Parts: sequence; C-alpha cells; structure tokens
Amino acid sequence: MLPTQVMPAEDAVLLFDAGAATAQGGRVSQEDRHVILLPNQFPPTKSTDKFALFATYDGHGSADVSEHVRQNLPDLLVKRPEFESGDYETAIIKSFEDEDGLLLRSVMEDNTGPVIAGSTVALCLVNLTKGVMVIGNVGDSHIFLARRDDGSEFITRQERLTVEHKPNEPSEKSRIEKAGGAVHIYGGTARLGDLQYKNPINSLNINGGTKKAKRANASGSKVRGNILSNEAYVRTIELDEKSRYALLCCTDGVTDVTDEKALMKEVVSDFVVGRRATDIARMVTKATGEQPQSDNCTCVIAFLDGVKALK
Repeated sequence: MLPTQVMPAEDAVLLFDAGAATAQGGRVSQEDRHVILLPNQFPPTKSTDKFALFATYDGHGSADVSEHVRQNLPDLLVKRPEFESGDYETAIIKSFEDEDGLLLRSVMEDNTGPVIAGSTVALCLVNLTKGVMVIGNVGDSHIFLARRDDGSEFITRQERLTVEHKPNEPSEKSRIEKAGGAVHIYGGTARLGDLQYKNPINSLNINGGTKKAKRANASGSKVRGNILSNEAYVRTIELDEKSRYALLCCTDGVTDVTDEKALMKEVVSDFVVGRRATDIARMVTKATGEQPQSDNCTCVIAFLDGVKALK
C-alpha cells in the first residue's frame, strides 16, 4: 500500500493505493494510454495543496493522439490560470481545448496524408487537501466512484461520474447533425461517416481554410461546427472525510463487456481481502482482454479514505 505517513493530518483525504493495467485484447496494436500522478509526481503548482491525477485515453486510428494527450494534458491543466484560482472545472475544459489546438498545429505542420487518429479522455483530478474530486471526459471512456461502508466495507453507493458521448445517443446525434455531419449504422455500430466514432480530442479540425481542411471538405459536404467534439463534460464531487472510496477509470474495452455494478463489487471485494490496486487492475484487464474479439482494455484503480474514516 502507499505509505500513510507521507500524508499530513491537514489533508482531508488519504490516497491509500493506486494502480493500473492494460491488455491489448484482440487488436493488432495497443492504442490505449493511461496516467497516474501521485502527489510527489504531480507537476509543480503555486498551491500548497496536494493533488493526484488519474486518466485513461482510448486512442483510435493509431496511438499517436492518445500518447500525445498522455504526455501533454497534465501540464496543460496545471498551467491554466483557472487551476491556480481553484476553478478546476474550467481548467479541465480549457486544457482539453489547449491540447486539441496543439494536436491540430502538429498535424498541419507535420502530416501530409489523411488524418484518422483521435482519442477519448476520462480524467479525474483529486485535491487531497480539500477533499475535492473533479472529473472531465470526452468520448466513451468512463470513471466510476463507489463509497464503502466504514465497518463492513460493503458498497453503500456507486455511480458513473462521466457522460458517454456516442453517436447513437440522441443528444450527440443531434449535435453531429447540426455541425453538418451524419451518423450511419454499419453492422449494428453507429459510425460517423466511414470511421467508427469515439468523439475524441481531435487531430483533425475541418473548419479552417488550410490545405488539409480543404482536402477534408473535398466531398462538398457543408460542415458548420466541430463534428468531433473537444468540449469536456465536467463534474465536481465533494468527498466526505468520514467515508472510504474506490475509484475506477476504464476504457470501453472494459466497460462495454462488463456490468459496472458487478465490476465495482468485485474490485472492492478484492481490495478488502488484501489485493493491491495494480493486481486488481490486471485481473480486470486480463478477464476482458481474453474475451473473443476484445478491444484494447485499460483500467486505473485508486482507493481513497477520508481522514476521519481512519479514526
């Protein structure tokens, strides 16, 4: 477990353990990425508060975008003025936009062919000192939070914190169509044009007048907005100092083939009998990655305790 003595008494929440695992599944390559930043690994800030960050990035087309997001998004988040002022929701939204801009500039400068890569993002920022959790997501990777009973360790409440952006969802389908796109069903799967849609942070923005934008618009379709959205859904959760929590960040290679309530119950049960977060994550990705025609699978797990739950 993570050493409890490194967390001073003034922190509202203790990060007890954290770990992650990935499996390639039935795909030809691994395009998922993930991040765990413990307080001593977190980018320098002007704040005296302690932070931790957990995230999964589900790439498609290649791992180029998911790797770029993994390398850049945490620093972009911390550099936002909103982060310094404690407006973490806005900081997350703006950092997603900043990363999208970096990707676009990189593509326009370095790439001469069609751009088909992108990535989902499911990010969880925890201010351990204040006991505040803020999540942001684009796409269909998810974050789950369970509250555990202080005595029995049974789950008393669990919730999916993220909102899924899939083209078959009515609100997302409407947004795509208003932007000039179209959603089609091929083989039972909702797709945007001829590419499977994950609503990623984009490596291609087809609204501008660059050569790439003109090539993308060569079909003559009228695009009126971002067909692939970089606008994050954000949410803040106040963590109770008297409660214990289990946190999961997963790509859809895990969530599409498991029942989320059963998954969380199994994770907490394994933790109660003494398994480490990394080992539990490996068990999750191994089980999902071995299924027929499985996707890339990534699972990040963290266990947090309110300081008063320890007494």
